[in-house]
Formats: sequence, C-alpha cells, structure tokens
Amino acid sequence: MPQKRPSGTETRIVTLDPHEEIMLHQANEMKYHNEYAGAIRIYDQVLLINPRHVRALHSKGNALDMLGRYDEAISCYESALKFDPCNAETWYNKGLTLKKIGFENDASKCMKRGISIATGYM
Repeated sequence: MPQKRPSGTETRIVTLDPHEEIMLHQANEMKYHNEYAGAIRIYDQVLLINPRHVRALHSKGNALDMLGRYDEAISCYESALKFDPCNAETWYNKGLTLKKIGFENDASKCMKRGISIATGYM
C-alpha cells in the first residue's frame, strides 16, 4: 500500500509572471534547438528577476549538463530542490548528471527519490 506524502508537500498555487514565462519559453526553444549557451543566458535573465524560479534553475541545469558542465548543472539542480524539494524530475536529472561523473551511489539515490516522488511512493 502506498504511503501518503508527508505534510508540507501539498500542491501550491503559484502566480506566474508573464514576462518570465515568455523568457522561459524563448530559452526552452533555444535549448530544444541545441543552442545551449544562448538558453543559459536567458535562464540567467529570468533568475535575475526571480532567483527562486524553479523551472529556470532546472532547465539551466539541463542545458549545462548538455554542455558537459556537470558541476554547474548539479548546483542548479540543488538550488531548484531547495525551493521545490518534491520535484521528481529535478531529483531524477540530478541523478543522471551524478552518474555521468561517476557518483553511482548518489546518482542511484537521487533517481530513486525522483521515481518515488513521481509515483507517489514516499
């Protein structure tokens, strides 16, 4: 039988800034076209406006990972997890990056945590 999520992990209502969302969309488009450096510049602009923007932190981590800048990617994932500790995708991606640099045990823990959050088994 699945365990209930711990208190404090309920869904939150978030107010979105349209300007941040447009910038995030532009950065994501650049990332999808393999323009990782340009995407990172835009994610940085979003983070200047809102340093707690979890999706910008997560996506910047993904772009850094694609450039082989693994330590910086992990730092972005950790920052995102500070603000959203139940973000399954961020946990999983942090694990993938850790695996690339040889931290198999830590990688496995992160990926398992991401999967357990995503499936509701905590």
